[in-house]
Amino acid sequence: MSSPKKEELPKVSPAIKDELVHFDSTKMKPTKTEEKLILPTKEDVQKEKVHNSLLQNVEGFQRSKLNPTQPREKIRLPSAEDVELEKVHNSLLQDVEGFERSLLSPTLPHEKIHLPSAEDVKQEKIHQSLVTGVEQFDKTSLHHAETTEKSVLPNSQEIEKEKGQQQLLEGIKSYDTAQLKNATTNLKNPLPTKDEIEQEKKSCK
Repeated sequence: MSSPKKEELPKVSPAIKDELVHFDSTKMKPTKTEEKLILPTKEDVQKEKVHNSLLQNVEGFQRSKLNPTQPREKIRLPSAEDVELEKVHNSLLQDVEGFERSLLSPTLPHEKIHLPSAEDVKQEKIHQSLVTGVEQFDKTSLHHAETTEKSVLPNSQEIEKEKGQQQLLEGIKSYDTAQLKNATTNLKNPLPTKDEIEQEKKSCK
């Protein structure tokens, strides 16, 4: 692969080229580079030691120290119950497989028709009669009727009772509570007599 020619190289703009040529390096401020070294903690060092120890043990492990072993296959023998179930199962399979269809007798299905009882027939006739009567009913045989609303007036006794209730309510509403007198309620706690105490003792015994 040939190197590019001078004409093929990317051109720098005159403004940037002029700025680079006249750049004053004395205006730059000196800076110090600080390298921060984070030391591992005690726990990190301990983990690293454990990890390296495991790697060394795995890498330096000698296979010659291993003892050859042979896998043992354990065969579980069936119990007496399992053997008996297996025998029954095999016997059923043999009976089904060796069954002779020629021993079967031809049969014809009999369809039984359940006839209704006399009571069922009677109920059906009544039902049909009602349905027919409703369907064939002649509406022209109906007579025109007007509904009369009856208003039941109260008797004299009910009127007097209503007046008494109205007067009672008016008396309660117009009652002057200023006429009431202050009263003190005395709570009386009667003590048991001697006979009552004796009866209580006897009942407790």
